[in-house]
Amino acid sequence: MIAFLSYILKVSLSLAAFYMFYKLLCSRDTLHRFNRCLLLFILALSAVVPFMYIDLGIISHEAAVEIGELGAALEAEPVEMIAMEDAPVSLWQRVPWQQIPWRMILGGIYCAGLLACLAHFVGSLLSIALLIRRNKCRVMADGTILVTHNKAYGPFSWMRYIIVSEQDLSDNFDMILAHERAHIRLHHSWDLLFVQLCATVQWFNPAAWLLKRELEAIHEFEADSDTLRQGFDARQYQLRLFEEAVGVKFNTITNNFNNCSTKKRIIMMMKRQTSPWARMKALFVLPVAFVAVAVISCTSPKEKKTDADQEVVQQEQPASADEIQVVANAPTPKAEEQGEIFQVVEEHPQFPGGDAELMKFLQQNVKYPKEAQEQGKQGRVIVQFVVNKDGSISNDTIVRSVDPLLDAEALRVVRSMPNWTPGKQRGKEVRVRFTLPVTFRLDGGAESKLVKIQVSVEKTGEEIFNVVEQMPEYPGGMGELMKFLQRNVRYPKEAQEQGKQGRVVVQFVVEKDGSITDAEIAKSVDPQLDAEALRVVNAMPNWTPGKQRGKEVRTRFTVPVTFRLSN
Repeated sequence: MIAFLSYILKVSLSLAAFYMFYKLLCSRDTLHRFNRCLLLFILALSAVVPFMYIDLGIISHEAAVEIGELGAALEAEPVEMIAMEDAPVSLWQRVPWQQIPWRMILGGIYCAGLLACLAHFVGSLLSIALLIRRNKCRVMADGTILVTHNKAYGPFSWMRYIIVSEQDLSDNFDMILAHERAHIRLHHSWDLLFVQLCATVQWFNPAAWLLKRELEAIHEFEADSDTLRQGFDARQYQLRLFEEAVGVKFNTITNNFNNCSTKKRIIMMMKRQTSPWARMKALFVLPVAFVAVAVISCTSPKEKKTDADQEVVQQEQPASADEIQVVANAPTPKAEEQGEIFQVVEEHPQFPGGDAELMKFLQQNVKYPKEAQEQGKQGRVIVQFVVNKDGSISNDTIVRSVDPLLDAEALRVVRSMPNWTPGKQRGKEVRVRFTLPVTFRLDGGAESKLVKIQVSVEKTGEEIFNVVEQMPEYPGGMGELMKFLQRNVRYPKEAQEQGKQGRVVVQFVVEKDGSITDAEIAKSVDPQLDAEALRVVNAMPNWTPGKQRGKEVRTRFTVPVTFRLSN
């Protein structure tokens, strides 16, 4: 849904730009057929512009280095396990509006508007069908069907039907008939169907409805011109327009005889014919389209992310090289079918029997793989999983790997855990992300036969916050950080020659004194690119530290850096 809404928004921006172009340059011309085709082309072009991409080449290097969106923390790569005891109240909990599922609300509003417009559209078609069915119909020599009624509606046509009142039959009927036949012969009803559907999808966009009105006016200009070419007196025809101007329009989706401003139609009839060379103005749509594509390209990723990438690096959205932003001061929960996933909640999930039983379960069930012992493999494996609303375990993954054998053992045991008591937020069960470090250690070194498995709630000195009330800041702000990174990141020559490129994600901790520590690669691309990203991050000057409840605290921060070879 989010991807669709993003597409719809981009279409609406393109459509608004094209409509302004048309209104300024072409709307006063008498090239009605050309203008009609141009408007339909604009509608179609707006639908495909979001799929176009222009490499703007903002960074003028042979190999471009893009600084991605900065994050307060990499959600899937915490260093320590979420504390099982009561966690401090975070900004996420203190600011209720940040818990509102805005995407769901906006999607619901859009769908409600879409359904309302579709209902009106279908109702219009049904009302036409009922009017035709309930009144007298007569097939004319040219294949059109004349429908007569005794209501106050003005003359109109739809597809091959011409609908007029009994009064209009005896009052300048030939003139009305010629006008409505022109609508049918020029297939205006198909245009109206197309533009009505476009306006329905873009119901929130004024440009879509204004463009629909412009197309309806062109239909009338075209039908008027065709009618006068058949030899009807212009003065009498204009007088007839004035008489019908006070009539009631039946339906906005039909070709009504009084559908457009009478004044505009008369002015267009009397206007000097526009030179055919004026069609060249349509070429201006090309630079408008280029600008629209360029603007959209600034916010569209060139590389598609896999589902795995989105699971591991939730905040790693691509950004242009001159656009570095700090992620909002609240975690962005991942929306899934079963609900949002929380990092911190009022009531944390509990293993059956409490923390002690969890430790006992893990100590009894985790086995040190024999092959890993023989190879001297040891270290700390960090497993992350989600405790669902029913207490079941899902989304288990390794967020810090040591060795495939040790990783597999840690995952096996986590998957064998019984259901937990689910976490709660505001009294309701919610999905909560949990992190569990498991340390495999060979006592006495790799040659030792003594092995040890340690499972604990780890805290590295003092708590490291992922989100705080006052986020840490680079000296001079994000603009200066962007300049520092762009000046100092160098694309390794050997990596260029080998065609290495991709997005490296570096995570580090901003200490209480603003210094940078614990810089590590959270997402690797290539050893050379990883090393360059780490080098620059470690070379950064001290930051202004983050604060929680008015006190400086250690805060985790994430910087994605994309290395891309220009074509």
